[in-house]
Amino acid sequence: MPTATCGRAGVIPKRDERESSMTGITPSGLEAALREVLALIQAGRPEAAESACRALADRFPDSAEAHHLHGLAALIAKNGDAAVLRLSRAVALAPHAARFHANLGTAQQGIRASDRAERSYRRALHLEPGQAEAAFNYANLLVGAEQPDMALSFYRRAVTLQPDRVKYWCSLGNLHLRSRREIPALRAYGIANVAAGGAFIDTAVNQGMAYQRLNQLPEALAQYERTLAAKPGDTSAHWNRALALLVSGRLKEGWEEYEWRWKLAESQPRGFAQPLWAGEPLNGRVLLLHAEQGLGDTLHFARYLPMIEGHLILECQPPLCRLLSVSFPDARIVESGDPLPPFDLHLPLMSLPRVFRTGLDSIPASVPYLRAPDLPLRPAARPGTLAVGVVWGGDPAHRNDRQRSLGRDALEALLDIPQATFFSLQKGNRGAELAEAAPTERPVLDLGPMIGDMADTAALIRQLDAVVTVDTSVAHLAGALGRPVCIMLPYSPDWRWLLDRSDSPWYPTAKLFRQAAPGDWLGVVRAVADHLAVMGASRHPLR
Repeated sequence: MPTATCGRAGVIPKRDERESSMTGITPSGLEAALREVLALIQAGRPEAAESACRALADRFPDSAEAHHLHGLAALIAKNGDAAVLRLSRAVALAPHAARFHANLGTAQQGIRASDRAERSYRRALHLEPGQAEAAFNYANLLVGAEQPDMALSFYRRAVTLQPDRVKYWCSLGNLHLRSRREIPALRAYGIANVAAGGAFIDTAVNQGMAYQRLNQLPEALAQYERTLAAKPGDTSAHWNRALALLVSGRLKEGWEEYEWRWKLAESQPRGFAQPLWAGEPLNGRVLLLHAEQGLGDTLHFARYLPMIEGHLILECQPPLCRLLSVSFPDARIVESGDPLPPFDLHLPLMSLPRVFRTGLDSIPASVPYLRAPDLPLRPAARPGTLAVGVVWGGDPAHRNDRQRSLGRDALEALLDIPQATFFSLQKGNRGAELAEAAPTERPVLDLGPMIGDMADTAALIRQLDAVVTVDTSVAHLAGALGRPVCIMLPYSPDWRWLLDRSDSPWYPTAKLFRQAAPGDWLGVVRAVADHLAVMGASRHPLR
């Protein structure tokens, strides 16, 4: 939220010593009256300030300071349009008063007039470069306008001008975190904590996120727990703690915290009248399991269906319906959005590990647990090479897609591996990247046009020697089918892949290839090349 710069009340020239019948204030007493009004504003008494400001502005229409304070009173009262009107009048009367421009920018920013706010902030900082609050507010505006580089320069100006302002350092840290500069973010948060003098400030969750991205999980957990000690009901702290516990391998604790996802704005519970299932015998009752989150999550947790004795309904995403119907013929598969048949109990699919109290030593990892339809045609590889399906990018709309998808250089290096004939399993707009990146002497066959749903993808995977993929639903599909799969992971992976291991307790046929440093996809591709070379040399790839 942008904040206003109050400053000191100005003095107007003496023009008329006559007392006003409206205000009882002479021009010589205006400065004292302005100070009284300023005190009301600073005390957060907008109604009293509004009344006094209106009287002053009416009595002294040429007083820029009176209009300025009248605008500040409107700002405090959250009347943005009135604030802009009054502060514009102040600026017109005193165009060289930097703080008038700065506060006008604040008011304009509040009513989402971003272009006008930017001009006001720039004018204010041109007139008086040392306005820390104007630089800070302008930086906030630039963050909202998706101009992080410019925002960074103005946050830095603000903290240089006033290095003891906690909120400046916090916002600088937040920008670094948003831009995935975790070490500078932690430095900024550390300075903010020092500036706060030991008082609790609301940065611990973000500090935890920075530590977690650096795979420093004990430090991350300590920050989440610090927040929860001060704010036991903090949803973000609980949710991030869940992810840190899970990626640490502390699964049973993590599942408990994972239920906090229903407090997140983007994860609203379904609100069924039927009760949640707690794992008790069904005794003839019908259980509805409903998918949540992505396709990969549904494939991952479908492994629990054979463990449930009784009548099951599984509501799932349309691309999965045919595959899951083939794989679980005893369950009734319903497409998301279709009418639900009667049921007695329900459970979100990703709550199943909590119900079954799954730990690292009790993961149901028997594969294959999915069945693919028959496909009579086997994709033909070049002689002496492995037939390898490849997926190099996830859904571009995914909030973490930039971290999990290969860049152009890494994609070219992957497709240059001579031990494999690559077949694209990529769906969507990314298919066009393939033709540009593939070597002309080793073209890649695009299987995307043959894929209508996940059952088609599964049928193709069954005919390949291996799959190489980033962290997408295809990684789960190949693993659930029991096929050899090389999963290429970013430095800070999704919780289910854990840390510091090349295997997966969820998928016995998976091999994990991790970035040694953030963004190092080329190192990952080289490791995959070595692995495929060994597979190719064996001449007996797994089927």
